[in-house]
Amino acid sequence: MKKHLLALVLWTAGLPIFGMAGGGWAGTYSLAARSVALTNEQANSTWVPVAVLWRFDVATNAAITVERVSQGNAFVLGVANVSNATCAVWVPEAEYPFAVGDVLRIGCTVTNGVVQVIRKGD
Repeated sequence: MKKHLLALVLWTAGLPIFGMAGGGWAGTYSLAARSVALTNEQANSTWVPVAVLWRFDVATNAAITVERVSQGNAFVLGVANVSNATCAVWVPEAEYPFAVGDVLRIGCTVTNGVVQVIRKGD
């Protein structure tokens, strides 16, 4: 499953996101609860994750995950262990459309940072 975690790289300001046709947006969320869940609550639209970026306050060892929860079933989209890192990036290999009720769940075994989720909509 590590192949789904495209790269663990330095997170730099101004990461360009190309091909953002349609509306795109980003949100930053605390890792204080070790999990972030984003639910599509719009009945007539879908969105897809473009990237998930983790940033830690200090160099950290952690396990990170990205999952899709659809109709009560969880599917792992990406998983990795980071070692002595201050950041990590997950970019999906394909478009995963999230329809109404679908949840993007992001996990991390540490609480000392934030996660940014970049999405685009239809």
